[in-house]
Amino acid sequence: MPIPILAAALLLIGEQPALAYVDPGTGSLLYQTALTIILGLGLTFRRVRTSIADFVKRLGGRRGS
Repeated sequence: MPIPILAAALLLIGEQPALAYVDPGTGSLLYQTALTIILGLGLTFRRVRTSIADFVKRLGGRRGS
C-alpha cells in the first residue's frame, strides 16, 4: 500500500472532533487561493509551450509572427 494512502487511512481512523471555530470567510479564501494557483499554472504552461514552439520553429528555419 503506498505511503500517502496509508497515512490518510491512519488519519481518518484516529479522527476526533476539533471543537474549534472556523470563520465563514475561510472557505472563500481557500477558493480564491485555489483559483489563483490553477490560473497561474495555466498561464505559465501556455508561456512555456509558446517558448518551446518558437524555439522549434527557429530550429526549422521558419520565423514565427
